[in-house]
Amino acid sequence: MLLAAEEFLLFLLDEQHGTLLPMTERTEHLVLAGAVLMDLQLANRIDTDLDNLTPSDPMPLGDDVLDPTLADIVGAQETHDALYWVERTARRAHEIRERTIARLVSRGILREPGEDAFLSLTPEVAHARRYPSTNGATQEHVRLRIMRVLFSDDIPDPADIVIISLVDACDVWRKLLTAEELVKARKRIAIVSRLDLIGRAVATLVRMVRPAARAARDGGAGLPLARGWPLVGSTFAVARDPRTFFVQEYQRVGPVFRVKTLTRNFVALAGQEANLFVSRSERMHLHTSDMWDPLCAEFGATRFVLNMNGKDHVRMRRETRDGLSRQLIESEIPAAVDVIRRSVAAMPLNAPLRALPAILRLVGETTSAIVAQSSTAEYIDDVRLVLREAVTRGFLHTPRLPRTPRQRRALRRAAELSDRWLTQHQLQQHARKANAIDDILTLHRADPMFLPECDLPLTALLPLFAGVETVGSIGACMLYVVLKNPALRERAQAEADALFAGGTPDAAKVHELDVLYRIMLEALRMYTPVPGIQRKVTTSFDFDGHRIPAGADLFLAFFVTHDLPEHFPDPQRFDIDRYLPGREEHKQPGVFAPFGVGVHHCAGRGFAETQLPLLVATLLHEADMELVPPTYELKTDRWVLFPSFVPDKGFRFRMRSRRH
Repeated sequence: MLLAAEEFLLFLLDEQHGTLLPMTERTEHLVLAGAVLMDLQLANRIDTDLDNLTPSDPMPLGDDVLDPTLADIVGAQETHDALYWVERTARRAHEIRERTIARLVSRGILREPGEDAFLSLTPEVAHARRYPSTNGATQEHVRLRIMRVLFSDDIPDPADIVIISLVDACDVWRKLLTAEELVKARKRIAIVSRLDLIGRAVATLVRMVRPAARAARDGGAGLPLARGWPLVGSTFAVARDPRTFFVQEYQRVGPVFRVKTLTRNFVALAGQEANLFVSRSERMHLHTSDMWDPLCAEFGATRFVLNMNGKDHVRMRRETRDGLSRQLIESEIPAAVDVIRRSVAAMPLNAPLRALPAILRLVGETTSAIVAQSSTAEYIDDVRLVLREAVTRGFLHTPRLPRTPRQRRALRRAAELSDRWLTQHQLQQHARKANAIDDILTLHRADPMFLPECDLPLTALLPLFAGVETVGSIGACMLYVVLKNPALRERAQAEADALFAGGTPDAAKVHELDVLYRIMLEALRMYTPVPGIQRKVTTSFDFDGHRIPAGADLFLAFFVTHDLPEHFPDPQRFDIDRYLPGREEHKQPGVFAPFGVGVHHCAGRGFAETQLPLLVATLLHEADMELVPPTYELKTDRWVLFPSFVPDKGFRFRMRSRRH
């Protein structure tokens, strides 16, 4: 038999969208806690009545989900009722959820969640609607079993009573049954739910109105206010050094505070707990802000994946994820290497080159060769200008001024590139391998209401908009670190040459890169290119003792943890040994987030984590390079008031010779 927590998660799994049916975080925590207590009751480890919940057998079950709560109950100095123990057990709900999902994966019921964190049944379970239990026998899918109990005269067994009680407590029947079906089943649900005292306790706690936290429903006016000046607020501090500003305010007032600037006011969340909260609860409490509206307007689009929410966002990511995946670039490593080699061969010798534009072009060319089987070299500057201008307006909430001739040309050429890609792939009846452009065209043909024609031009350019600026920036920072540090360069150079020792490498050899991979991780930590996200609060929530009201504008400064010594000792030092076994500082939950957090985290993470080490390794293998001048110290540039960090124009390098 599966645990109640396991069956509860399986019952609520939305198989189409890879998520659980929506409920508040508090409700999910209480129901998972109730599931653990119900399992302990079924195992005859606890007894409960209207007034008390007491241990009946202190012997551990050898179960890492149930035993911690059993030990807590056995070790209690006083006797408490079921309400108390549900609330107390709910404190470890995150642990219960993660361990439960891991067990379902290990038993072959759920697939291993990928980088997108979507949950899905294994093909065997999805089609047979049965899954293996711990004793080796197969067991009917919980939703089929429960529906039969509701719509028949079958006598429910104790496991059925547990699930029906828990599902009723979180009030999700309306998401599973039609109105007519719910009328027929309501009496049966009520009768069964009343059979379990713990289920009734969970339902009571879910229905309870929590006392209001100390911040009023006034846009967060009761929150601590970041330092600033009268009238202009924190405008100058954010403009001068946004990264330092958010780190210092976090250290001064804590993980939640208000920020006032000339153009907008917002609530900032920062730190480990903020990252973990958004990872768990973004779907329920947050939506994308209107930051991306100007970019949509430039292309006449109604929306695209970055400003989608809910099920539409999940569907878009699932339908298009293969076109910008780790598996895709790994299958195209020879093509990527060929692009880089041709680009290096075209670079002049002994002439100072601006590092960021050079790396951006390399990233753009390799990305477009893989995701669109095309070239973007002559368009990269135009795409970057369109993105910067639109996103800056979206972040600052400023109106669009008349376009300059340069901006008009950039927009026209970006649209030209998109049209070229779409036309090229529409004419190809049988592409050699499906990629991002093929995926969106297939989705449009299959469901033009979901992805209409007017949204295609912007959606087609997403791999460039979402990846070139950020990946190019990190690639340039990696190159700087290698060229600046002779000892590190020697190690990286040796690793790069070993990669190509047998000819063009394959995915297995790229996986063996160690020094370059850790250089990438440390560059992502120290030079996080887009270290924050904007969101709109749609449903109020409590965080760190404050009430964050619906309607508030929120900025999640997820990079702050990268600069905190409690997570990364001596955080201003570039130290690739942080990622070695025994330290692995980046594996602390919620502290390493260079690709963002929550449901809108970067979908191209796996693609980038393969592309970056391969790019720098190929450069080192092909050319002998040096900084110009050798004494240059990396400085970062940024967009106006937008906390994006990219190497400045002073970063230059020179190719002294070609090595191969």
